[in-house]
Amino acid sequence: MKVIFAAFALLSCGIHAASEDLPRQMRVSLQFIEVTHPMLSEMLSGKETNGPAFHDRADTLCKQGKAKLLETCMLVCRNGQQATLETICEEIYPMEYESPGRRSGPTVIGGLDPGNNLPPSPLFRAPVAFDTRNTGVTFKVISTLSSTHTIDLQLSPEIVTPLRLETWMEHIDQRGDASIRMPIYETWKLNNSLRVESGKFELVSVITPKPNAPVPAVLRKIMVFVRADILPVPE
Repeated sequence: MKVIFAAFALLSCGIHAASEDLPRQMRVSLQFIEVTHPMLSEMLSGKETNGPAFHDRADTLCKQGKAKLLETCMLVCRNGQQATLETICEEIYPMEYESPGRRSGPTVIGGLDPGNNLPPSPLFRAPVAFDTRNTGVTFKVISTLSSTHTIDLQLSPEIVTPLRLETWMEHIDQRGDASIRMPIYETWKLNNSLRVESGKFELVSVITPKPNAPVPAVLRKIMVFVRADILPVPE
């Protein structure tokens, strides 16, 4: 009987050791928290350098309605492997139009439309090249277990927002509006490598959004926090 129990104990130890050798998994999360410029300056001007303390302060401001949680991203990935998250909308827009000397509309005789004797309208000018912009959230991360409690991270988050259509050429005639407009986007993007302690938030960046009006004052700041947790190895 003692031999059986000893064999079972050795088998359990072997299974546990084997599970320790399995690739670990990490849960990596990002938070984008908007605060005012004076609030951020006050937080950074103190002697506090601890990431969790910054996050606790920002979280308290959110609960008080003085800050706003804008976005949360989360990925679970294996040790040393890249993971990608995309929550996007593909927006296709024209990049180039045919030259004024060419025309893809009705036949033109002597530069005039034989139907109404009007000059050809840019309304009939056809786009000849297109581009695609992914709007929304893209998050890429590589997490590597460096020790029992620390994780090396390579972060590449990006948030793209369509703002407006910018008029590049204005043309209005008897047939209507044939102006050429191009989309304008705002991008929040960072590419960073750092080492964090498992289970604790760290402040990795501060983003300055572009104001809608052309004013020099900066009113909004976006604090970017990251947290990585080492998950138990599935048995």
